[in-house]
Amino acid sequence: MAFEDKMNKLQSSMNTQIEANENQAPRLSKSYTLKQDVANELASRAKEQELTASRYLEKLLKKEFDIF
Repeated sequence: MAFEDKMNKLQSSMNTQIEANENQAPRLSKSYTLKQDVANELASRAKEQELTASRYLEKLLKKEFDIF
């Protein structure tokens, strides 16, 4: 019984994950040029929050554009 319960829990979790991913918009790859000092500051602040520079920049832009 324990195996079946675990299998059912995994299947429902996987289905939920698939549905959640379908609702998200795909990420786009864009290229922007930054000045060296801005890029360094971005990387430094991102590292403090244990994020990549692109995810940190995305977080800042969402906040700036009031997108949640």
